[in-house]
Amino acid sequence: MLFPPRNPPNWAQRVEQNRSREERRTLRLQATTPEQVCFVGAGQIGELKTTPLTQGKKTGKSWALITSAEPPRWQAKDRLQGRRDDWGIEGKLHQRLDATLDEDRSRVRTPRGLTVLGMFRRLGVSFACAWLTPQRRKQKQSARDFLDHLNAENARRAFSLVTSACPKAGRGG
Repeated sequence: MLFPPRNPPNWAQRVEQNRSREERRTLRLQATTPEQVCFVGAGQIGELKTTPLTQGKKTGKSWALITSAEPPRWQAKDRLQGRRDDWGIEGKLHQRLDATLDEDRSRVRTPRGLTVLGMFRRLGVSFACAWLTPQRRKQKQSARDFLDHLNAENARRAFSLVTSACPKAGRGG
């Protein structure tokens, strides 16, 4: 590989808020081949850098990226926004699955078992979101509180939620 590359890398930069701090995010992408990086199917390699713009914090972070998408299909500007959108999903659904339902420590390994448990976990998150009315949100109740609510009285409420034609487990008392 020649340096500097014949075709300059595809790059994009933006300033945005991350956890109430302002930071600069820069994404550089460059076309590659599987032989150059010893990675089957590689089409582009890249680097994502974050640099805090607030005083006091001096260090940023850097991530290496590799994708099979060809440069015309995966522009840095679009991918930089997409990367932020990916974290929106991670911060909402996946955080509930990981922290509340402890999905990462699941010992189930069969594809069917994973599918069934995944469906029930997502169903539980959906019920929890429906249960979290604006009034309950003001009381700072969470999906964990919903699970505790279902587990009350030796899981009678959870059993009622699954077996009743008109369940009342998710409502009030």
